[in-house]
Amino acid sequence: MVFHCNFEPSNMTSNALIARRPRKAPPAASLTEEAYRTLKWKILSMEFAPGSFLNEMELAASTGFGRSPIHQALHRLQHDGLVEILPRKGVLVRTWSPQHIRHLIETRVPIEVTAAELAAERATDAELKSLQTLLATGPRLIAKFDRDGLLRLDQEFHRLLGTASRNPVLAEVAKALHQRSTLLWFVPISDKHEYEVVQRQHEAILESIRKHDAATAAASMRAHLTGFINLLR
Repeated sequence: MVFHCNFEPSNMTSNALIARRPRKAPPAASLTEEAYRTLKWKILSMEFAPGSFLNEMELAASTGFGRSPIHQALHRLQHDGLVEILPRKGVLVRTWSPQHIRHLIETRVPIEVTAAELAAERATDAELKSLQTLLATGPRLIAKFDRDGLLRLDQEFHRLLGTASRNPVLAEVAKALHQRSTLLWFVPISDKHEYEVVQRQHEAILESIRKHDAATAAASMRAHLTGFINLLR
């Protein structure tokens, strides 16, 4: 005699089986990217002071990432010019002199002036709206003296301009140079008045782009960047 039995596990049994299933570990690439962003922010915000040495094992212990993601992240940071890996010594956080930052800004000027000109000619309505929405958060961040938030706003503003230029090569170069000069937000720009000046400069750039006035957009971007050189003085 053959017995046919349709067995349906109870909810309790199903839940227990699900609970025992091993959770998938995050992909190694995701961990490396997260470690990279974490360490990069600690450098740019000067939590890791310029001139200090970093140790892979200590970084892994303090951040909770494994040695492999930390190791790969540090090599990416060396490529960014933020650290220097010294054999048998450790990882040195780069020291940025006013002269070095000035050289970066002088290099940024022709690149980002061109990006502003092209954005004035090519930006879509959706991109203009995104830029306007982004800058609208500036006054609140300034009132709170949220330097981290203002830094992220600045990064996103320049990234969106690069995208609006419709020149991916130019956008990539501009992004790399902008990231290398991010310490400006923690060194010469230090009080509320200076943040308000930068906010007005961003708004002037956007207004020129919104009017599709390439010449004025270029002049506004040039004034924005050369203003940082004046602060260094």
